[in-house]
Amino acid sequence: MCSTCSRAFGGWLAGCGAATAVISAVGQTILMMTSHGDVARLLYGIVVMLLPSAAIFVITCLLLTAIPTAIVVWFTEEFQIRAAGFFACAGAAIGALCISVLLRSPAVWTSGLVCLFVVAGFVAGLTYWFVVCELATGEDSM
Repeated sequence: MCSTCSRAFGGWLAGCGAATAVISAVGQTILMMTSHGDVARLLYGIVVMLLPSAAIFVITCLLLTAIPTAIVVWFTEEFQIRAAGFFACAGAAIGALCISVLLRSPAVWTSGLVCLFVVAGFVAGLTYWFVVCELATGEDSM
């Protein structure tokens, strides 16, 4: 596997993990607010949230972002784009695309759910950029 491909794959997995963390963090925050100080209920909710978090990661990686991310990675490699802002905006666009594909309803755009996925995509794009830059720097120093 070429070094560019392995960097891109590592960055993509890290970006999917970051998007999952953002979405799960919002779920955990809602859980904390609704537990009203009941520690047992909070702990139960945290354990119960592990399975949906894993499902979000798998769905995000395998079903939703693979093809759009591959297109963005190809585009950025072809035109030598290395700007963090580009990757953040591309991630945000992929996030909006993902929720639009998942829930095909106009109500998604007015519910605020799109904002969550746009922020998750934004963070994923920045994570991708950071990981790819760090891996490239590590390879250059060897």
